[in-house]
Amino acid sequence: MTSRTPAASVGSVRALVLLFAAAAAPFATAADPTPSWVLQAVSTVVPGYPAKVDSVVLLHEETVTVDATGKRVMRERGAVKVVQSGGEKLEATRFYNSKSGRIRDFQGWLIAPGGKATPYAKNRIVDVAANQGEVYDEYRARILECGCPTPGSVFAWDVTEEETSVFTQDSFNFQHREPVLVARYSVTLPASWEANGVVFNHAPIEPQIAGTSFTWELKDLPWIEQEPHSPSIAALAPRLAVSYYSPTDNRAGLQGLKDWSAVSAWLSPIVDPPAAPADLVRGKAMALTDSAKSDVEKIAILADYVQKTNYVEIALNLTRGGGYTPRPAEVTLATNYGDCKDKATLLRALLKSVNIDSNLLVITSGDRSYVRPEWASPQQFNHAIIAIQVSDGIKMPTVIDQTPVGRLLIFDPTDRITPLGDLPESEQGSYALVIAGGKGALMKMPVLAPDARRIESQVEGGLDADGNLTASMHREYFGQSSTRLRYIEKVQGSEELKKQFERGMARSIAATTVKKVVTETHPENNRLSVNLDLAADRFGQSMQGRLFILRPGMLTSGGDYTFTTKQRTAPIQLEADYRRDTVKVKLPQGYKLDELPAPAKVEGPYGTLQASWTVRDGEVVMDRTLELKQMTVPPAEYAKVREFFDHVLGAESAPVVLVKQ
Repeated sequence: MTSRTPAASVGSVRALVLLFAAAAAPFATAADPTPSWVLQAVSTVVPGYPAKVDSVVLLHEETVTVDATGKRVMRERGAVKVVQSGGEKLEATRFYNSKSGRIRDFQGWLIAPGGKATPYAKNRIVDVAANQGEVYDEYRARILECGCPTPGSVFAWDVTEEETSVFTQDSFNFQHREPVLVARYSVTLPASWEANGVVFNHAPIEPQIAGTSFTWELKDLPWIEQEPHSPSIAALAPRLAVSYYSPTDNRAGLQGLKDWSAVSAWLSPIVDPPAAPADLVRGKAMALTDSAKSDVEKIAILADYVQKTNYVEIALNLTRGGGYTPRPAEVTLATNYGDCKDKATLLRALLKSVNIDSNLLVITSGDRSYVRPEWASPQQFNHAIIAIQVSDGIKMPTVIDQTPVGRLLIFDPTDRITPLGDLPESEQGSYALVIAGGKGALMKMPVLAPDARRIESQVEGGLDADGNLTASMHREYFGQSSTRLRYIEKVQGSEELKKQFERGMARSIAATTVKKVVTETHPENNRLSVNLDLAADRFGQSMQGRLFILRPGMLTSGGDYTFTTKQRTAPIQLEADYRRDTVKVKLPQGYKLDELPAPAKVEGPYGTLQASWTVRDGEVVMDRTLELKQMTVPPAEYAKVREFFDHVLGAESAPVVLVKQ
């Protein structure tokens, strides 16, 4: 499934740009006059910014003109000034649909610090597939790369796109991360049409209305620093969502989607017919579930089967709802491939064949905070999963008990690692739309308890007289804590998994070598067992030939967040986590205990930490439990967050002191 990407972007060069090598001269030879709007932008006085700022957006504007048939002409203009060298390469990118639209014109200029403007040659503009991994895709991109010009230079562009679509909605990013002096969006509609807009991540702004034109404008937007453990830029930078409505008797079939039930009612005739089971699908479902004795067994068998169906992205007829139109289930079954909506539809048809009803559910994968309830639009989603209607007897963490269509078991058949009863982490807590005609509704996805993704770790090791450590580690990864490791092993192999552990250990313990890694998957309780042997030079530190210092907490499973700055502007995104660690290290021969750290116990709004150290049977034993809550913490609480994780890091680095006997 493909959703419409924001119309243009200025940022780092994508990998797809690197596939093109221009042999022609980069600039046009004709003496084209520089537009007045470019010269006006260049003359703008730029205020001072922090030293980390590489460029500033002088102007970013989009003007859209819509006619009664749904055809719209979109013109985007932008100008960016480079304020210091060493920043990311600049580019102007315009995404478009090659079937229902085209790029009518694309121009660009580079204005040197002295004021000389040079237009880019037309053959400098690259036309590429927008998504390199898709097999069938009408979505393309035109890219003009500026590179890294001299500080004081201005990169400007002007692109015009036309498109015919049934959608009567649009979106605009006022900002990415760079500071912006002026950002403006304007739409001009036919007479008697209505428009409204909502601005996210900013105080509400009213449009300026002139006749049938509506304009939203923001000025002097500050730089958004990329800080660790922050929400996505879509949750920080101001962006606009616009819906415009034609008269109710419009003959062009345009979709005026005023609420979520209207979005569901429009999508149902698109997504439901392909899920009707044909004979081929019914036969397969019966064969697969022949020995199943209950509905939950049937669901599990069919879900596992569809998970193994090959994933291939297919995106056709996008501007007329094609991004939501699955292939017929029997076609996906026969070919053994499909994209997310195809796989979800195949599972719906298989379930229907054994008398289990379900609904398609659309969601945004990769960013649980992206979808906003205030804007009822199918353009907010990029992924399709399934909501299975189940009875009260089926108890799973991913069941939603009360919905307009009954109890629903949520499952993502595209994710090959996450089993039935669990959800990918980025989808938990996200808004998703269950498509059920007029009963459809936007709802929050389940959030599993931290215990469902816990990590249990036991380490046993010993030190020689030089402080060198040899140890064996056994870890149990439950639920989503295991998915990354299972994916690496499945796709990249066991050797890469071994390297991942080695690199992870080396971040806290220098000169660490992982000798072997053995894994075992336990589908019955969604668990991955990992056993590994490791060695670390100088893990114990000799002091003056009499004292010995070791830090058992360095062998725990992690879970800490590192914050190095004293101040912060962005919220802190904490992920749910639960870890239990036991570390045992045999005392080196000839040494006895001199000093143990005091027990640590911290309870607060962000989580809890308990740690203790003892000596038993000639071993230093550390026990630690760490639980974190999933939450977005406002920057005003940054000092408290730092204090909490200082305690976590303190427990990891707390020294045990031994003395020579």
